[in-house]
Order: sequence, then C-alpha cells, then structure tokens
Amino acid sequence: MRNNRLVIALVLIISIPVASWSKKNPADNKKKEEVQILIVGLNDNLKSNYYFDEVIEKEIGMNGDSVEHLYNSIIAKNIATALPNSSCKFVAGIDNKQFEEYAEKVEVAGDGEECVSNLTKVPTAEFQQTLKQTGSNYLLVLNQHYLKRQEKPMRTVFYIVSYTLYDQNKKEVYSGNQFFTSMKLESPDKVRQISRKSTSKIASSIAKSLNL
Repeated sequence: MRNNRLVIALVLIISIPVASWSKKNPADNKKKEEVQILIVGLNDNLKSNYYFDEVIEKEIGMNGDSVEHLYNSIIAKNIATALPNSSCKFVAGIDNKQFEEYAEKVEVAGDGEECVSNLTKVPTAEFQQTLKQTGSNYLLVLNQHYLKRQEKPMRTVFYIVSYTLYDQNKKEVYSGNQFFTSMKLESPDKVRQISRKSTSKIASSIAKSLNL
C-alpha cells in the first residue's frame, strides 16, 4: 500500500511542471503584430564642418542626383533590409511624392550628435492620411547626414546620421544617431557597404524601443 502511494506521489510531482509548461507555451509562441515604418529623408540635410556639396560631388564622382538624395537613399535602403525576420518592417520612402511637401516643413536644429527635429509645422490631418495611405504606423525621419572631418590623431571622416521616429500623432517616439568612418570621402558603393553595421544598429534600436 505504501509503495502504491509513493508511486502516485511521484507521478503527481512529475506531471506538475509539464502541465505548467504546456499552459505557458502557446503564449510564448504568440506572433507579435507587424508594424510598418516609413523612412523619409529631408531636403538639404547634408552638413559638414569641412566639405561643400560641390567638393563632395567631385570627390565621389557623382552625376545627376543631389548628394542629399544619394545619402538619404543609401541609408534608408540599408535600414529597410536590416531586419528581414523582424515584425518591425521598414519601407524606404525616399521617392514618395506625398512626403516631399512635408520635408520642407520639418524643422531641424543643431548639427551632428546634437541634431534634433520636430513636425510642429506639418499639418496633422494630412500627415495621418498619408501614413494611412502608405500602410505605415510610424514615420522615421533622417534628420541629417553630418560629415565631420578631423586631422588628429589621423585623418578621419565621420559620417554621423541623425534620426527621429514619430507616431501617427506626430509625437516623437525615439531619436538617436549613429556613425561610421572612413579615411576619405568614399564612392556611393563603398558608403553603402561601410554603413551597413550602423544602419543595422539604427533598425535594431528602433525595433527594441517598440518592443518588437
């Protein structure tokens, strides 16, 4: 009789953690809701403590598009492809005509790591309608590309990217900056390559801030 009771007790003890695990498992595997973030770059958002636009265009061998459009496109597309398996989806909307008029109304202050922006002058109703039309929940603004050249301890060019994430009510949700470096001004293909680590950090930081 005693042995039978011992066997029953052991069975109950072993079954408790199994039952507990089976209750938690469906919740742990629940898929998070997908969120879409539209990325836009501002007009005239390339600044430097050393280089003029004309010098940049000449040194990197540009023809056609503006330098601002080039950097906006490179950074936006890198961010858009940084988290392929995440529920946080980024869409590069650099050529989105609906946002071109807004780009002129976004206010930006400061340079480099001190750069900030706000959407105070952007019409709220139109802004919300445009996000809805593009199926986006948030807007990621590339505030500025700042090329900071320093000579010591060795010649280095810092590419500082300032960005701000806004929700559908134009409220700032997250902001920050990332940088990558080179010894000189690089070609567009090289910039695309050396910026991938930094743009991946931007995407990851934003996804983390949204708990995605």
